[in-house]
Amino acid sequence: MPLSFMIACGITVAGYLKRRNMFSFIITGIAVIAVFSMVILVHECGHFFVARRMGVKVERFALGLGRVLVSKKVKGTEYALCLIPFGGYVKMAGDEPSGEVMKESYKYFGQAPGRRFWIIFAGAGLNYLLAFVIFCFVVPTAKVGLVVKDMPAYKAGIESGDKILSINGNRTEYWYQVLDTVSSNRDATTALRFQLERKGETLEAVVIPEAASEAPARKVRKIGISSYGDVRFLKAAPGRYIITGMKQTLSNTLLTYKFIWYLITGKIALKGSATGPVGIAVIIGRAINIGLAYLLYLIAHINLALAIFNLLPLPVLDGGHILLLGIERIMKRPVSVKVQEVIQYVAIFFITLLFATVTWNDITTWIIKK
Repeated sequence: MPLSFMIACGITVAGYLKRRNMFSFIITGIAVIAVFSMVILVHECGHFFVARRMGVKVERFALGLGRVLVSKKVKGTEYALCLIPFGGYVKMAGDEPSGEVMKESYKYFGQAPGRRFWIIFAGAGLNYLLAFVIFCFVVPTAKVGLVVKDMPAYKAGIESGDKILSINGNRTEYWYQVLDTVSSNRDATTALRFQLERKGETLEAVVIPEAASEAPARKVRKIGISSYGDVRFLKAAPGRYIITGMKQTLSNTLLTYKFIWYLITGKIALKGSATGPVGIAVIIGRAINIGLAYLLYLIAHINLALAIFNLLPLPVLDGGHILLLGIERIMKRPVSVKVQEVIQYVAIFFITLLFATVTWNDITTWIIKK
């Protein structure tokens, strides 16, 4: 598993370069292991429970990689804890392609393509569901982060770090309230009156939104600000939790796919825009000091990112297996074992190269330059 390998290497390098603060590194390392183990456990539980539901025999459920440290067999399944605390896997009966048609329903390849799809999809699906649940309860506050130069908010004098108290007299405590108020302003000529708190002082700013160039037909308005990233537990009516979770999950999903598309088309560079294992380790370390709400918010984003990345139609990833299932369904026969092996070897090379690049970028950004 290239991701797990690069995370382990990244944290090892980070620890070597940060030896001057060993206690901080140990605490961060424990937190990183706990967070990633939880995320991976959720992912593998998705595969495990759906496979069992489909009647497929699960031979081993392992958390971690490498040599087995502790194991116990229960009802035909071996539950194992392995030496390297990054990664995990579910070993199902008959889950290795052999080119032969399997008819035994208890084997993975004995299942129809449609049923295999749900087994594969369940891992990322459960990560996505966990992200949604966390997004229901943890939300960014109405504190301004980035202010885009020459956009309406910038021209009105709004600055990074400002706390938005109200818009047009409507109290704003959370960022979703800011977004709802701005997006509900369908007339670009209608001014928005912001009441701000800056360094203990109360200020006012008048902002006239402009139409979003990428969606002018839908009359989407924007003012050029983003959330500061200060998060809190939501306090609202019960129905608001579900709505907030859905909105945050959807918006972050769209932003992630937009980011991937920009990387592919070269609109943004990989360096400075993508965070890998070392960067995530540093952020988790900071999250511990900030508070539980921020840590949970970060965990939600990690689950969301893992789900989306895993479902990309690339070999080795879950999305690649789903793509092969689609081809199998169209061709009425599985892709040959030789072709699958060649595709996987090539994919492993490029994915490992990608994570090596991102990890080095993390080291130069978060460690060496610090």
